[in-house]
Amino acid sequence: MRPSTASASRLARDLGRELGKDIELELTGTETEMDKSMVDKIADPLMHLVRNAIDHGIEPAGLRSERGKPPAGRLQLNAYHDSGSIVIEVVDDGGGLNRKKILARAVERGLLPAGHTPSDEEIHRLIMQPGFSTASEVTNVSGRGVGMDIVRRNIETLRGTLSIDSVENQGTTMSMRLPLTLAIIEGFLVGVDRSSYVVPLDMVVECLELSAEDRLRIRESGYINLRGEVLPLLRLRDVFEVTGDSGKRENIVVVNYAGRRAGFVVDALLGEFQTVIKPLGKLFERLSGISGSTILANGEVALILDAPALVHSARSQAKRPTAPSRRDRRHSHSSSTSMNSQINFS
Repeated sequence: MRPSTASASRLARDLGRELGKDIELELTGTETEMDKSMVDKIADPLMHLVRNAIDHGIEPAGLRSERGKPPAGRLQLNAYHDSGSIVIEVVDDGGGLNRKKILARAVERGLLPAGHTPSDEEIHRLIMQPGFSTASEVTNVSGRGVGMDIVRRNIETLRGTLSIDSVENQGTTMSMRLPLTLAIIEGFLVGVDRSSYVVPLDMVVECLELSAEDRLRIRESGYINLRGEVLPLLRLRDVFEVTGDSGKRENIVVVNYAGRRAGFVVDALLGEFQTVIKPLGKLFERLSGISGSTILANGEVALILDAPALVHSARSQAKRPTAPSRRDRRHSHSSSTSMNSQINFS
């Protein structure tokens, strides 16, 4: 089912009229398919992001003219598939986040000490605090303190993430990234002991066989130098507490999520296959590292990895490496280029 656009169009038109703003709405990716249950659950967060963009983001026509912008504000709704997820963006060409106003309100509420200069990430976290609002007065649209924290919580309940990219006087992009459910995907099957796991194929970059020397090294460091790139690693055997010793061979599945790479260490590479994602039941819906399940041809169940969460975990857990010596770089380059059983997916 496609994300509904009729309600967003109506909201943009009605809200623009109420606030005295001329809004041009542009829709892309309307052919993107989503599960009906997901569409129903993201309706409220999406509508709030649209309201936020029109009310807080897009400036009045007079101010836009002063800034050299066309009188009509542009609002874009984009939907597309990326790295095993569905991404829905709400993009406006407004004034961007007002750092000074947000910082002043944060200091006033005791969320930040006076004189502190927050990073962009801290500013983004502030506007998602419960009850946080920079509106000067309460209206039907703004100032009630009910907003981005609810949006974030609803998205995280769906195992999704909300990210913000804002440039002063140019605009803001709010991005919801949601896992695929009840969808057919191309997967890459891997094995750890007797268990099978599926990685969305479009996230897989390449696979490497670990040498005995590298296996010892990664246990100490948590990363590998892959052709000059520091690659954080996560052993799925440890993540899912699989008992028993690893086999004679171990492999790394290099995955990419939103421009960040990590390696999953597994026992076996079992190949590509097409699979239907089945959602987890209520009992397991908050299970860390798993986003769904599927039935293999032999009747066994394989768990579908929540690859974005695992990539984040790998990057946050890996010990920060020191700059490799010339000898280490030479050895790493040699070992990484001489590894057999290397498969490239890019």
